Amino acid sequence: MKSFQICAAQGEITIRRIGGIPKKPTMKGFTVMNPDGGKFIIGHSETGHHHVLDRTDGVSVAVLDRPPEGMRILRMILENPTSLDHLRPHDTHESVMLEPGEYEVRIAREYDPYQELARQSAD
Repeated sequence: MKSFQICAAQGEITIRRIGGIPKKPTMKGFTVMNPDGGKFIIGHSETGHHHVLDRTDGVSVAVLDRPPEGMRILRMILENPTSLDHLRPHDTHESVMLEPGEYEVRIAREYDPYQELARQSAD
């Protein structure tokens, strides 16, 4: 399992630690995310091999979507050590350990010249 201090990546997902646990968290402009099937899905995969947090207790996740640019930004506040896992049994990305704190997560974008638009990268 990987650990990091400031920035890490797992496939198309970039994680950046932006601080400790805030005393008064603000998620202004963000929409609070709810767990899906008992897990927070941080990065969706069209094949079902999602990138997920291994726990939901002590975890707050909010999302800022900015269509049509294809931008997706998540803000996470973790009160406990939590790992980001890739749900694929083969050719998987190594899990990343996230210590308590506040994080910004960005999903990579790609440009499709045929449709002339930017979109979230496919996994």
